Formats: sequence, C-alpha cells, structure tokens
Amino acid sequence: MGPHARPLPQVRGREQQLAQIGANLRDVTGARRSRVLLVEAASGTGKTRLLLEAAGIAARNGFTVVGGVAAGHDGAPRASPAAAGAHPHPPGTAEDGFHHPTGSLAIEAARARLRTDAEHHRTVVALDDLHLADPPALSALCDLVIALGGRPILWLLAFAPDGDAAPYQPVKTCLGRLRGRLPTEPLRELGPLPGEALAQLVADCAGAAPGPTLLALAESVNTTPRAVIELMRALAEDGDLQVVDGISRVRTGPPGPGPGVGAGPGTGTGTGVGTGVGVGPGRGTGVGLPNPVPKRFSMLMRREFRSLSAPTMKALRLAAVLGSPFAPEDLSAMLGEAPVGLLAAVDEAVGRGLLVCGRHDLAFRSEPIWRVLLDSVPLPMCALLRRQAAGMLLPRPDGIERAALQLVHVAQPGDAEELDVIAEGAHRLLATDPSTAASLATRCMELLTPGRSERVRLARTAVEGLTRAGDPGRAITLAKDTIDEVARLEAPLSAPLATDVAGLRASMSTALLRLGNARMAHRAAGDALAAQAGGPPQQEAVITHLAASYLTGDSTGIQRAQKILSAPGRHVQAVRVGALTVHSLDQWREGRVGDAVETLRKAVALDHGGESTQLLDPRWFLAFALTRTDEYDEAAAVVEYSARPTGPDAGRTAAAVPAVLRAPLHLAQGRLDEAEEAARIGVATDGLYVPIAPQAWLVLATVALRRGALTEAEAHIKDLDESFPQDDASPPWWPARLLLNAQLAEAQVDARAAMDVLMEIAAHAGALRELVLEDPAAAGWCVRSALAADRPGIAQAVVETTEYLRTHNQHVPAVLAAATHARALAEGDADALAQAGRLHRNPWARAAVTEDHAGLLLDRGDHEAAISRLDRAMGAYGALGGERDAARVRARLRLLGVRRRHWTQAKRPVSGWESLTKTERKVAELVACGLTNQQAARRLFISPHTVGFHLRQVYRKMGIRSRAALIRLRTQ
Repeated sequence: MGPHARPLPQVRGREQQLAQIGANLRDVTGARRSRVLLVEAASGTGKTRLLLEAAGIAARNGFTVVGGVAAGHDGAPRASPAAAGAHPHPPGTAEDGFHHPTGSLAIEAARARLRTDAEHHRTVVALDDLHLADPPALSALCDLVIALGGRPILWLLAFAPDGDAAPYQPVKTCLGRLRGRLPTEPLRELGPLPGEALAQLVADCAGAAPGPTLLALAESVNTTPRAVIELMRALAEDGDLQVVDGISRVRTGPPGPGPGVGAGPGTGTGTGVGTGVGVGPGRGTGVGLPNPVPKRFSMLMRREFRSLSAPTMKALRLAAVLGSPFAPEDLSAMLGEAPVGLLAAVDEAVGRGLLVCGRHDLAFRSEPIWRVLLDSVPLPMCALLRRQAAGMLLPRPDGIERAALQLVHVAQPGDAEELDVIAEGAHRLLATDPSTAASLATRCMELLTPGRSERVRLARTAVEGLTRAGDPGRAITLAKDTIDEVARLEAPLSAPLATDVAGLRASMSTALLRLGNARMAHRAAGDALAAQAGGPPQQEAVITHLAASYLTGDSTGIQRAQKILSAPGRHVQAVRVGALTVHSLDQWREGRVGDAVETLRKAVALDHGGESTQLLDPRWFLAFALTRTDEYDEAAAVVEYSARPTGPDAGRTAAAVPAVLRAPLHLAQGRLDEAEEAARIGVATDGLYVPIAPQAWLVLATVALRRGALTEAEAHIKDLDESFPQDDASPPWWPARLLLNAQLAEAQVDARAAMDVLMEIAAHAGALRELVLEDPAAAGWCVRSALAADRPGIAQAVVETTEYLRTHNQHVPAVLAAATHARALAEGDADALAQAGRLHRNPWARAAVTEDHAGLLLDRGDHEAAISRLDRAMGAYGALGGERDAARVRARLRLLGVRRRHWTQAKRPVSGWESLTKTERKVAELVACGLTNQQAARRLFISPHTVGFHLRQVYRKMGIRSRAALIRLRTQ
C-alpha cells in the first residue's frame, strides 16, 4: 500500500456478493479452470469498491491480481478514500476517485500482463467500467477469456447498465458470447443497503451510530451508497451533524414553516397520521406531521423531484397534505380525477421509491420525504387544502376523526364548528390512538377560553389519552392545572361545569393509580364521587375507587362492590366486572377460596374483551388464585389469554402483565430460572400495573431464598418496600411479604427469629388465613418452625386456621392438603403426613412433606426409612433448584452418617472469581457481607471447619490474604 494511501472503508451490506466471489475463487482453485462473474451495477452502487475488496481477498489468498482497478506496487489494491463512490465519475475515472485507463486501455494492459504470467498461477482479472470500452476492445477481451479458459483465472467484468452515460448494448452483446463457452454467472444485484448495513455506513460517515432521525434521512435517499454518503457529507458541511452520548444525531433547531431540523420522526398510524406532542400554526411539528428536515436534505430531495412528471408531482404534494398513509380514493377525490387517471402518477412515485403500497392505502417511503413534499405547498394553499380535505372526509363513517386531524392544523380561536369537530374526533380516537387523541385535545384546549366546560371536557380526553398511552405523569399534571384553573374562577360553578370537573377528577384518579399512588387515587376518586352525589356516578371514578380501596385496605370498596352487585341492572358492564373482582378478593380474604375462584370466573365471563385501561382485570386474580390452588393447566390458559394484545396500550401489557402472571406459576411448578426471568420482566413495569406488580418482587425474593442467596432475597424485599410503600395500611401483598420475612429470618438466624416476625399476624385470623393461602407449603412451614421455636400457640393458631379453611373449601384439594399437612405435623402423625404427600400437587410442598415425614420416622427410631425419605426429599429439592433446602437435608443425612456427593466437575480458570466453585462462591459472598465462619456455616448447613477450608481456597484463587481484602474485592 502506498505511503499516502488511506485505509479502505469496510464494505457494508455486500456480504452475499463477497460470499459469491469467495465461492468462485474456491471453484477456480479446485477446477484449475476459468470462471466469469459479470458485475452489472449502476454508478454509485459501490461496484468499484466491491472489486477492490475482491482483489484484496484474492491477493491475501495467493492470487495474482490483474486489471483496471487501482493497485499498488505489491499487487494489492490501492487505498481509496473513505468516500469511495461519493461523486459521479467522468469516463476514465473510477468510483474510487482515482484516474484509471479507459476500458479499452485496461483490456489491453490486462492482455499484456497475462502473456507474461505463468500459466499455472491462480489469477483474478478485475476490469471495471467496460461500458466505456469500444467494440473492438470488447471483442478482443472475449477472445482472450475464451482462449485462456483452461487457466485458473477468475474474471470479474464490471459495467454499468442501460441508462448510464456510455453505450450499453455493445458490452452486453460481446459478453454474451462467453455464455456456454465457460462457467459464467451474474453477481448478485447491488441494491440499496439493508437496514443494519445502512446504519453502519452512516456510522462510518458520521463517526458514531446514528439516531432514529439521522437514520430516517439516510433511508430516504438509500437508492445507492453514494447517495447516502453525499447526504452525510452535505449535513456535515452544514454543521447539521453532532455526536451526543455516543450517538450521531441531526442538530436540533426551532421548528418553522420552512425547512429546518427536527428532533426525530413521528410514528405513522392507521388513520393516516403520525403522532406528535403539540401543534403550532403552519407546518411545525405536531399532530400528524413529520418533523422538519435539514435544509441540505430538502435541497437534495427537491433536486430529485425535478425529474418527476408534473401530474406525479401534483399528486404527491396533495398526498403530503392528506398525511401518511393515505387512501387512494381520498387523493382521487382531492384531484377531481378518476382512479384510472391517477394510476400513472402512482406508478411513477412507487417506481421511484417515493411511495410504498399497503393492502388498502399508500404511504410515503419515509417521513423526511413526506416533509419535503409538504414544505413545497405554500402555507395559504395548505390551509385551504386541509379545509377541503376535512369537508370531503366529514360525511364518511370515520370522517370526524380524519377531519379533525386536518382541521387541527388550521383552526383558530372562535372557529366553533371546527373546534367541535376536533373535540369529537379526539374523543373517538381514544379507543384506537390515545396518543393522537391527547394531542388533538391539548391543541384544541389552547384555542378555548379557560373556565369553559368544553375546555374541561377536552382536558379529560387528553388525560385519558395520556394515561392509556403510558404517560400518567403528564396526565396528572394536566388534570391538576385544569382543576386549579377552574378553581380560580370567582363565580360559583354551574352544574354542567361542576359535573365536568368531577369527570376530570375521575380520570385523574385513574392516572394516579397507574402511576402507583393508590392513596391519592383513592382520594381523587372519592372526591369525584362526592361531587356527583344525587346524580349518576362516574363509571371511571367507581372503578378506580374499587381498585384503590383494594390496594389501600379500605373496607368501603367492599361495601360499594356489594351494593353494586345487589342492583346489577343499574350499572354498566365494566363497573359490574370491577365489583365482582373486588367481591372475590374479599371472599379470598375470608377464606372462601372456592367461592372466590367461581366469582372470578363469572367476572371473566362478563368481561367480553377487557377495558384497555383495566385496573382490576379479573383474569389477573384468577390466574393467581388458580396457581395458589395448584390448578396449573387452567392458570396457564388464563395467562395465555391475558398475553393477547387487546388495546392501544397493549404494547406495554403484552410483555409485562403476562410475565408477572407467569412468574408465580413457574415458581409453583419448580421452574426457578423461568420464574426469575419472567419476574425480572415484570419489575420493569414502572408501577403502571400496581395491583399485580408487587408479585414480581415477591417471586424474585422467593427464588433467591430457595437458592440460598439470602442477601439477594433481602434486597428484593427492600426493593418491594421502596417501590410500593406500605404506609399505615395493609396492602394485599402484606401477608406474602411477611411470610418471606419470616422465612428469611429463619434462614439467617433461627426458627425463633422467624416466629418473632409472625407474632404480629398470628393473632389475626383473617391475616393468617391470607398468609397460609399464599403457598400450599406455607402452613406446614409455619407449624414446623413454630414447633422448633417452642411456640405451640402459633402452631395451634395455624392448625385452627387451616381447619377453618378445610371446612369452607371441601372441594379444593390444595386447601385439604395444606390442612392435613399442618395437623399431621402438629400431632406427630406420620400416617397423616403420608396422606398429605399424596394430596399435595405442589412439588415444593411434596418435597417438604417427604422431609417432615422423615423427621417423624427418626423420632420413632426408624432410621432406615427416614434416610430413604431424606434421600427422596434431597433429590426433589435439587431437581427443583432449591439449593438451600437440598443442603439442609444433606446436612441431616450427614448427621446420620450418610454422605451424599453434591458437587459437579466443571472446567474453570485457575484463578479469579470464575475459578471458584459454587460453594466457594457462596462462602465468599457471606464472608464479604461480614458474617463469621460460624454464621456462614449455619446458613450453608456445613461445619465452621468446612467454611474455613473453602475460605482458604477462595484466598488462594483470588490472590488475597484476608477477609478485609475479600470485602474490598467484592465492592469494587
């Protein structure tokens, strides 16, 4: 490579072509005969750059490189500038920017070179721009290729297709003579770069991975790599590129009526619009508008548009006003032209890559193209055309929504009829496009005087839209501002205005609940209901009040639910579903498990499709109830149904909600890895689904506890408390959290510490019922721990609770199994324990029963039978991933003189953290947390001497000498 050569840029998006060239190189090597690859590609597609890369590959594999592609003194390809292919090249100048001989001279030079080469040497002959060669030279080339067909030569013959500057037919005719004489095939088409390759090319030019706006601009000109490179150069020259946080972005600027720089493309919708945040006059960024584009991009695109026919350009400009996507019949009506007259214009626009076809509509290939065309329509004409479009759309079935999307850009204060259309369109769009509905309503509010009922109703539409679109914070701010605005009015509120404010409070309560503030949501919903005393209650306020009451432990929600169910005919379906759900949760708390499940099934049957902003979806609680009663198949079916997207906000629920529902199901079935994975998806819901989100943290803590990762379990419980503070109420997840705290205390200290935790709940029958219903194994664990801590009163309270549950749930096998398990343990009845093992469907509970049965057999002196059951329990725990439980049983076997191997051989490094065995790592983690050898031994069910042995191995492998060094290492 020459001393002044610059490194070749990496070839992007041509992997298939390079693979084809590589395969031909191997074929030439194997057959020792010639092959021909015909490279037909237009200027700017990077064919010369591809030939350079092919020549480099060939040279590195021992081929001699000959031909009209720039080469250095060593025969390797010379470097081309990073902008290879960036400028149109005149005849005799190749795309890499170097002056090359014309096609005829290159052919003659190749002939001369091949005469001197040894016949047996493998060779690549790369000849570019053969369309520039004269016919005699092309004929001579074909004669040469045929004559040398017996030599190991790969011929790469490149030329431009018809439409480029030079004649096309002679090269096609001449090279056609090669077919049938020796293996000849065309190289794969050098089309536009695919997505990832395009992003890589933009990153090469801009210096960092592109943001969405910059990538959208590149996609708009992605006919050839050269066009993309030209655009990047132009943006750089104008100072419109910047790198922020490692991302190359288009420099932002204030939006205006002319070309500018926008922050990022919006998202097209099925209504023919893109979504935005606000609307300004003219063509600024807003509802249904693409963002402004850099001036140089606009200039490049307008230059491209000059070659379009006048009818096509007219159609495209009108389409830009209609939006993207747009209906062909709308464009036909705006043009006043029959569809047959529009066909030629559409064909040309699609053929030029400006429009793309859907099944029922057309759309601009990219938002930047749309923006340039929209900017080409003078503002006064744009306003006239939008009003014309609105008038055309209004009589249609969905005309109000679509007309609103046109009028929102041109309406002014005082345009009563237009503002009414926008308000109604916003309300109708709530169900299908809440984000756009919120934007329409917000813009319309700006055109109305504060304190008017219409403005308050629009605020409610905007609040509902923002909440459904996943932005409850903005919804709450807008609601509060509007309520404060009305409160500042001196005159007393009229009845209609007071009703509208109550409705706005109801919508705000839903947003508060979505944000995770159940107490404030409860208060806002209560205020909304109180403001309408004597009138029909706000549906939204009733549902939110029910949900918030459940979350805050307020009994008025249960009373309201019972009142609704006593007169179901007076309430809409959504309210009845919410009341049934709350009633079922009360039944569960009372211990009527079977009744609760049946009530939830009724609620699910009544809920024919689910509200898109459902706060207490009965399917959620039915899935949990079925999981806790070991009805796994039905629970899985309910979860799968809940995973189906059903509304505009389904993008968030499609992953998060089913994940939270699946996590406890996987846990109950003993699939810890899957339970943890699902729960981690669930904890990312940002509090938007408060009634069930805490379940994800509870599952994570339980998984960590069963694996013996006690510090991690403690951290998850802390995260739960921080994410969903308890305040002075008892939230629905309180019993489950208390059970986990008790189990963690038993693991960290002893059974007495666990019972100290349970003391606060053992005296409350209702709370204790909920606790033992959390897990089929919970009752057995409570009795076992209470007996070990010498707390017979707690054991008796648990047994009485399970007997109460047995009495009221004779047909629920999980309840019968738990009650049998608890009483058998308390009474030391080995036969009853064996029966409990047969009743339990939960694999964790079965393993626990087996271990408990072994304990009773040991008390009777039947060591052989006890050892057999301990072996079974240890195997069951191990299969379920319960490392801590398996270690405990292993320790009991060790005391009986039975040693069971519990390690596996694995290839590890000789030093460093990855070199530690699983036990060594656990010892290191506990010691790094400040535990003594004695404390670590108790948690791991091994002796302090064994802890010391493992600790010495940790020191050796980590290259340290003290506990202090280990603590420092783990905190780095």
